[in-house]
Parts: sequence; C-alpha cells; structure tokens
Amino acid sequence: MRVLITGASGYLGRHLLDALPADWETWAGYLRNAPAPRPTVQSITLDIADADDVRAVCQRIRPELIIHTAIAREPDRFEAVIVRGSAHIASAAAAIGAKLIHLSSDIVFDGTESRYDENTRPVPEPVPGQQDRLTAHGRAKARAEQAVRASHPDPIIVRTSLIYGFEPLDHATTWLVAGLKEGKPINLFTDQVRCPIYAPDLAASLVELAGLPFSGVINLVGPTAINRYNFGLLLCQALGLDPVPIMATPTPPENNSPRNLILDDALASSLLTVRPRSPEEVCHNAGRQP
Repeated sequence: MRVLITGASGYLGRHLLDALPADWETWAGYLRNAPAPRPTVQSITLDIADADDVRAVCQRIRPELIIHTAIAREPDRFEAVIVRGSAHIASAAAAIGAKLIHLSSDIVFDGTESRYDENTRPVPEPVPGQQDRLTAHGRAKARAEQAVRASHPDPIIVRTSLIYGFEPLDHATTWLVAGLKEGKPINLFTDQVRCPIYAPDLAASLVELAGLPFSGVINLVGPTAINRYNFGLLLCQALGLDPVPIMATPTPPENNSPRNLILDDALASSLLTVRPRSPEEVCHNAGRQP
C-alpha cells in the first residue's frame, strides 16, 4: 500500500504513523514541522491550501490511499485549510484514483438531537430564524464534508469526537494540565456530552478501515458518552493531578457550542474488529504522571 498522510505532524497524524504497517510505503505530509523520523516513512512538505502543490505532490508519489487529517486552529485559516484544502485533497485523490479517508468531526452537528447516526446530514450554513448552535470550526468542517463529496466520487468520511492521549498529551489535556499546575480556576461543562476516543484506538481503526471495501460516512468514536467535567476528572486521575480546582458548570448562554454530540457507533462495531476503549478503561489503566 502506498499511502499519504496529511497533517502527519499533528496529533492524530503522529499516532497514525505509529500504527501503519511497516510494509506500507508511507509519505508523511506536513507544512511547517516535520514529524519525527521513522525508518519506513518519507516526510514531504505539503500545503493543502495550495491546489497546485497538492496536485503536484499526488501526481509525483501517486498514493493508493490518502488519509486526510490536516487541520487549522486559527479561525482566519478555516476556509482556506479546512474547506478548500479538503476539496484540493479530494480532487487530487480522484484524479489519480486514490482511496480517500477524510477526517471529520462530531461538531458538524448542532447538539439538539439525542443521537446522530451516519445518515444525519450536517447543515453547512445557518438556517434563518433558528438559533445557530455550530461554532465557526464546526461550520467549516460541515462545508469540508460537502466539498469532499463534490470532489471525490467515493470518499470515506470519518466523523470522530474528542481525540485524547497521554504520549504525548493532546491539545485539550495539555491546556488542562497547564491550568492546574498554574493554579488557575478551570470551568468544565456538565451539559456538553461527547464520545471521546483514545488516539491509538482511532489510529488502529483507521488502518483497519483502509483495508475494507467500504465507502461513505462512518462514526469512529469511543463507546462511552461523557460530559466534559467527568471526562476532566478521569484525566486528572490518570495523570495523578488534584481535580479540586476544576468547577462543574453549565455552558454559559453566550457560548454557542453544541451541547449533546453522541455519535452512534453501531456501523463501526459491525465492520471493525478494533474495539475502542472507554475513557474509564483508558484512564484507570494509564498510571502516568504529567
């Protein structure tokens, strides 16, 4: 298998590079910071916001599979990277007949339903007269899904949830640890419910999915729905941190983040042998210090 990973120096990208079979011919695409060297991986600069660069790289290395994990955290780059960048990747993959796995998110939904399965379509633009419960990031991810469908005839769109891990710490957990070490009061919301997935489990699921004759949308999430506050307590337990400074609060009215984002994982459970672990199992067995 010849595979290109976009965003290979990002959090999920690094875990994917660790999970890929050694006999796969792998290119690790990155923009600024090259991933750590690995014997079976070739690093390659790739600016997904540049359609010509994406096309040239894909034509040169001609991967059979592209796993698109690249993201942007800066709001002023959401459109260029998340939306148009995803379209560039999808178009280039289609041009060379490559299989495409596009990483999406639960934040494409507004959190007003009790559960979301693969048949639920995001609403990429606000609906007039209705309260908008999507963040700018969520809107961009929803438009990216739309762009990928328009640019590739048979993509795999993976919707996932909070991706966490300990080696190294993920972005949100790093923020939590830093706040606790600095003695800052931390508010974690009791009414925002998601299905966190342990990064090594997600990476293993994606590798297995790559080998299956599947296309369409699939939810790859952890098996447990948990609110942000209780999830924070589990992370503190795993890291040996005192959770006392953490305050359980509802989401402020001015915060338009979606509240209930439970993705149904029945399809993944029927297709994959990988069984993602619950946060309780992962954190109880972690025993690591920050």
